[in-house]
Amino acid sequence: MKLAGIKFPVFGLFCMALGGFLLHYRIHPPQNDAFNLIAVLFTLFNALILPAMFFSRKTMPWAYLINATSVVAGVATMTWFSIANWKDPLTLYTILFHSTLADSLILMGKLPLAHAILLAWREFDSEVKA
Repeated sequence: MKLAGIKFPVFGLFCMALGGFLLHYRIHPPQNDAFNLIAVLFTLFNALILPAMFFSRKTMPWAYLINATSVVAGVATMTWFSIANWKDPLTLYTILFHSTLADSLILMGKLPLAHAILLAWREFDSEVKA
């Protein structure tokens, strides 16, 4: 059974994940280094499989957990990458505009979308039981 109220949040998750896939593929092409394949495959999974999992009551809790895990892993990895490759002087400007802070903030936007889907499912379940 599908919920009408989750279509736009799921579409938002899809768009963010697809954007992440395209960004990773452009910045870290897997043909240059096999290690880059991890980020590309993970973002492809997040774009194609994960949104579909949110539409099923059985797989929605797993989708929620995988989404949260991918956000934490992505933010941690991007922060490490930014620190490990830092070349500029440490100023507020360089932290804001020469780091992966913006990418991390965009990625963290997936958390409230997934939570909105979770709340919609909980509301739907309570209406069905009543």
